Amino acid sequence: MPHQNEFPSTDFARKARSPMADLDRVILAASEVALDRRKVMEWLEEPLAAFRGKTPLQLVAEGQADDLLAYIASVESGFVG
Repeated sequence: MPHQNEFPSTDFARKARSPMADLDRVILAASEVALDRRKVMEWLEEPLAAFRGKTPLQLVAEGQADDLLAYIASVESGFVG
């Protein structure tokens, strides 16, 4: 049985994270790809075809930060983008 201060599952941990913490993770990951914070801030409001036109901000608000981070990693690797 997990200690009372530990999250018992990754699903629970994902739900317990705040949207602001997720947004911070997304900005950090995107900054590693773009290297220009101004461009990253603009990108947060750009519709993404891979997500049916939703913006990164919408995705984070809907709890899809992990999917967005996987997308960023794919772009960084040259597979998407």
